[in-house]
Amino acid sequence: MASWHNHGMAGTVDDTADLADRLRTALTARDLDAFGRLLSDDVRWGSDDHPRACRNRSDVLATFARLISEGAEGAITELAVGTEGILCGLTVAWPTSAQHPDDRELFHVYLVRDGQIVEIQRYDDRSSAAAAAGVPEVDR
Repeated sequence: MASWHNHGMAGTVDDTADLADRLRTALTARDLDAFGRLLSDDVRWGSDDHPRACRNRSDVLATFARLISEGAEGAITELAVGTEGILCGLTVAWPTSAQHPDDRELFHVYLVRDGQIVEIQRYDDRSSAAAAAGVPEVDR
């Protein structure tokens, strides 16, 4: 797994904030073409030992397309630019409990380099995701 501190976020805060706005637009619209333009060719998502780990843009887009085709509905609950990445809070709902035992809240951290997302990490709690993204904790 890549280290957040080895990559850092190249570019300005304004550039990353613009990327975060485009990310919100793409995810909200479920626009895989727009989302794909935000990803580097070699974007990574998931740990190396996970059977469905994504190792490039095509893998990530195929995974998102599969989730959409299975009826997963997602809504962004938070989007914040940190010193190490973009924190994205999500609620995910499934059409039937047979597909997934429960709806859930999860967090993605998008690591950015040269204006593109180079890594996506999933967290089940905001505190861990905020620390990884370099977003200060706030009272919620």
